[in-house]
Amino acid sequence: MNETIVVTFCQCSDLISRTLMIATAMIGSIFGNGIICILFIRFKTLRTVPNILIVNLAIIDILNGLTNMPLFIVWYICKVYFLKGRALSWFIVTWYVLFMYLTVVNLTVLTLDRFGAIVFGFRYHSWKTLKKGKIAVLFVWVLAAAYTYGMFILGLNFDIGDAPVLEYRIHYLKNFGRYFIVPGYLVPFSIMLILGVMIWRTVCNHRRRLSTLYPHLKQVRSDVKTAKTIALTVLAFLILGVLPMALHSVARKHGTWLNFLAYFLMDLNSMVNPIIYSLRTRRFRKAFLLFLKDPFGTSQPHMTSVSLQQKKNTRKT
Repeated sequence: MNETIVVTFCQCSDLISRTLMIATAMIGSIFGNGIICILFIRFKTLRTVPNILIVNLAIIDILNGLTNMPLFIVWYICKVYFLKGRALSWFIVTWYVLFMYLTVVNLTVLTLDRFGAIVFGFRYHSWKTLKKGKIAVLFVWVLAAAYTYGMFILGLNFDIGDAPVLEYRIHYLKNFGRYFIVPGYLVPFSIMLILGVMIWRTVCNHRRRLSTLYPHLKQVRSDVKTAKTIALTVLAFLILGVLPMALHSVARKHGTWLNFLAYFLMDLNSMVNPIIYSLRTRRFRKAFLLFLKDPFGTSQPHMTSVSLQQKKNTRKT
């Protein structure tokens, strides 16, 4: 009798603690990424190509927080009885995986954008336009959707009756999901790592050549900061993307803390993204402070010469 009470107490404490962890990630993700979207709408000077990609990532994280995280609490932590069956399980699992790959593709495109800006400099800034930035966003959604639903076509005819969502997800992973992890996660991580190294080498070369020239010193410092942001991007993707995939492979039993940690780290990524990609950006910080002072006004943060040049190029197109 006492043993039963202890087991029940442990199960309840695990349920509460896990729910609180996911709820914290959910609230932080919606709040943090929501601020990014509000600032983007409020300030016209923030509407640049890299910021379009950042806002797209914020929208992905908000939708993930509004849909997948509450659903995860229901089908994984609480294990409610009514979320079961082939059709519903297929939809829930594919929707969850879709946002995983939306994040991966968007991060890769963001890294490519920073690579072009630093390695090719003015040539890249004169080439990219807001229209091309919007095309890049469309590319992110189309590629992620094609990869996800192309993969899960293999699971359309998979049927284990009225089994819960978690059981279907386990079978999807065993039958075909694990074979898509390498191209879906390790290949983008390798691309980001290689580009990050190339960016850092370019920044170091620029710093050695231009550090004596004061007009270029500010740009070099900006490039160094961008390179550090890319390094944080790669590190965050390693910890919050690649590591959870490894944990899924290592954890033999689903429902354990090790298995839950893999899910939690991926959800935590949605909360970390706005910290890396906006709070480290000086213009976003200025815009946030200005928004607190003048939320409904028309004042704008200071525009740099690069932003002005990009705006001119956008008008020409």
